[in-house]
Amino acid sequence: MRAALNARYILGLVLTALASVSASAMLMSGCQTRCTKTTDCGSGSYCLAGRCETQCFVDEDCRSPPECSSNPSACQPLGFRCNSIGLCVGQLDVDREGGTRDVPTSDLIGPVEGWDDPPGTGHAFIVNEIGIAGRNTGFNIDGLCQNDVCQDNMLWQLGEFGNEQIKQGILGGESLLLLEVAGLDEPYKGNDGRLTLKIYSARDADDPYYPSNNFSRPEGSDTCCEFKIVPLSISGPPPQARARAPARVTRAQLESLAPVPVTFTLTFGDPPYPEIRVERVFFRGRINPSLTEFTEGLLGGALPMTVLSHINNPYCRNNGPANALCKKTFVDDSTLLDLVSTLLSDTPDVDLDGDGLECVLDTDGDSRIDTCCDGAGSGSRTCKNAEGTCNGPTIPPTDPSRPWTCAFNAARLTDGYSVAISFSAVRASIVGVGQ
Repeated sequence: MRAALNARYILGLVLTALASVSASAMLMSGCQTRCTKTTDCGSGSYCLAGRCETQCFVDEDCRSPPECSSNPSACQPLGFRCNSIGLCVGQLDVDREGGTRDVPTSDLIGPVEGWDDPPGTGHAFIVNEIGIAGRNTGFNIDGLCQNDVCQDNMLWQLGEFGNEQIKQGILGGESLLLLEVAGLDEPYKGNDGRLTLKIYSARDADDPYYPSNNFSRPEGSDTCCEFKIVPLSISGPPPQARARAPARVTRAQLESLAPVPVTFTLTFGDPPYPEIRVERVFFRGRINPSLTEFTEGLLGGALPMTVLSHINNPYCRNNGPANALCKKTFVDDSTLLDLVSTLLSDTPDVDLDGDGLECVLDTDGDSRIDTCCDGAGSGSRTCKNAEGTCNGPTIPPTDPSRPWTCAFNAARLTDGYSVAISFSAVRASIVGVGQ
């Protein structure tokens, strides 16, 4: 029975994913939506010459462009990584410090079981609890330590602002994140040195949506925990997870072995809630013997400044919710980057493009950024001087009449704040691909 269900599922997945891939191909071929600014475009695209464009989906698209596959020696890399709006940024040949360059999967543990398995054929888990983790909880994202602390979680205080909102987003089905463990040795005995962790944004498979059975089967319900993968989480053909990482399980503790960018909806800020892209993400968690629960979960990565600059800030405003952290009042159309740079730090901690840390400045004290500073050189950790001006080049705004739009310049302002997110998940079923 399970084999028959898998076969039927895979057939449906292939057909749906092919339609998704065709749509993606149209997006990259020139039939794009018209725009005046990047915020007019959907997730994973940017505005160029009046049209929404997508240059890349994953980092490998930048380092080895797909159009060069037939003659790789004649092509140059487009950049070091694919950022949150589908634009290649950074230089591949920059000598990076602090462990920021990805390690090839083949150099980690050899062949990885489940790497090429079709989506939905492994063991799936749906995240049922999630929140920004506390201080000193996280991963060493950049390979550096400060004051003997190596766990990176610069945004831990954001949990005090938004964790309750994030929790409600999970319960209401607005924010759904699927994990799939592929290639796991069976029978499962708590140890496996070569497997694959795949990550997807998900949608409730019920029609109409029925969040009450997302994590357990309520009384009177015939189904439980069935989800569809969001098309943008799939690439191909053949259909495959955009976000996947080699992993291992030791004494029931799973850990990913290479960083991967992850895109998912997080109910943080004002609706409509955007899909955010977290860079260089690592995972760990515990899988119980019956393969029904993923507990003590933690994901950690870097949240780019440009992502924060596109999320409205609902906190510390005149009519916003009260919070002890609010030491200043922000204008109604401020962003989360304004909030973070003013209350926490104007300089992030993870150099994602290898040219030194960038930063944003509020030179007139109105709690809104008005200057963006590029990195001052590889390995530089300081981008501003004692006078409060940039050590390196100044990043121009995309709209000269609005100086804060320098944060929209995703090709230049690429660095991110480290964040750690704790979660738990329960067994789920993947029944297809769909919005």
